Amino acid sequence: MKVETKSGFKCNVDERRLKDWRYVKAASKINGGNEEEILSGITFAIPFLLGEEGENALMEHIEENGTVDTERMLAEFLEITRIIGEKAKKSQSSLSS
Repeated sequence: MKVETKSGFKCNVDERRLKDWRYVKAASKINGGNEEEILSGITFAIPFLLGEEGENALMEHIEENGTVDTERMLAEFLEITRIIGEKAKKSQSSLSS
């Protein structure tokens, strides 16, 4: 699945990864855990969904003055997951039509 964020970051996400148990566990931490669990889930989910190359490309995309800002990284990741969710819903609704 091709994804492009508002900031112009482009990546491909293997849709099978979204249904992988390891990602589901990480997503449950992100959505309902304490701060430590949320960070643990995110630090697993980003490279799992994007691959190592995708994660590195994302970091390079948002890097400024040699620093990868955590808030920008999280914002991009949340946007990526929102876009994925929207595309998945559209795909499911077109299948049921």
